Amino acid sequence: MQTTLPSRSLIIKEKLDNIVKEVLEVIESRAAMIILFGSYARGDWVRDEYKRGHITYSYQSDLDILVLIKKYKCQYLKSKIEEKIEERLQSKSLIGTAPEELWATFIFESVDYVNKQLEQGHYFFSDIKKEGVLLYDNGEFQLAEHKELPWHKKKKIAEVDYKHWFNRGTGFLSGCNHYLEQKNYALAAFSLHQATESFYSAVLLVFTGYKPKLHDIRKLGSLASNYSEELWGIFPYSSNEQRKYFKLLEKAYVEARYEKDYSISREQLLYLIERVEELQKITEKICLARINQDSNKT
Repeated sequence: MQTTLPSRSLIIKEKLDNIVKEVLEVIESRAAMIILFGSYARGDWVRDEYKRGHITYSYQSDLDILVLIKKYKCQYLKSKIEEKIEERLQSKSLIGTAPEELWATFIFESVDYVNKQLEQGHYFFSDIKKEGVLLYDNGEFQLAEHKELPWHKKKKIAEVDYKHWFNRGTGFLSGCNHYLEQKNYALAAFSLHQATESFYSAVLLVFTGYKPKLHDIRKLGSLASNYSEELWGIFPYSSNEQRKYFKLLEKAYVEARYEKDYSISREQLLYLIERVEELQKITEKICLARINQDSNKT
């Protein structure tokens, strides 16, 4: 694991230092390690804006941070810690609440869990161990040696995961169109959210063998985009209208099912369906390319 940022990522060093400080103040003695991974750890982060037709696409890489905790007593405690940290960092403008700001995606896991994954050859965490930048280490723990899975085993796992999650996403997309025809726009939005989550899950599992237990499609999209820049342009975020449409899709997971006041128009749904259909195409292309690649290029 690295201990210094690549030169191209030094632009965020001060922000990272402050993020680590705030995270440690929240979790105190529970913290074992904090590791930066993804594009800022590798130094190949992107920040760009371009036009395709009448749509302006503006995007930038998010920070990806793995927080290793000594031990979680329960899943509820874990979720409360995550929520408290993100609220604190947003209130101090250390992570984004607006599209032009730098966003961050956090993964919280226990040291025991990550070490078991490394020993079993789960390459998401082995890649983090190889490419990540250690931001904090309490010195009490060591990461296990990772077991290297041969490509034919990785491929078999990826094929199974791809079939399940891509078919699941395609089914939800069909369900969305059915509900749209029935003018049940809330259920159409929920189905579309599930399609989006499923396609991102397919990408993550095919490329890494790991999917965090979350339903936040922005975070899932950020993680998936580490494996294809094409995914950054799926949901443009340049205008207020684009941001509003994406927020409606984000909120659909809960509000479209439980809130009677949730409202989305046919026009908004048609726009979002077009974007998720593009996500479906890219997911199919990059996942099949990954599965069918030459084993010598892994």
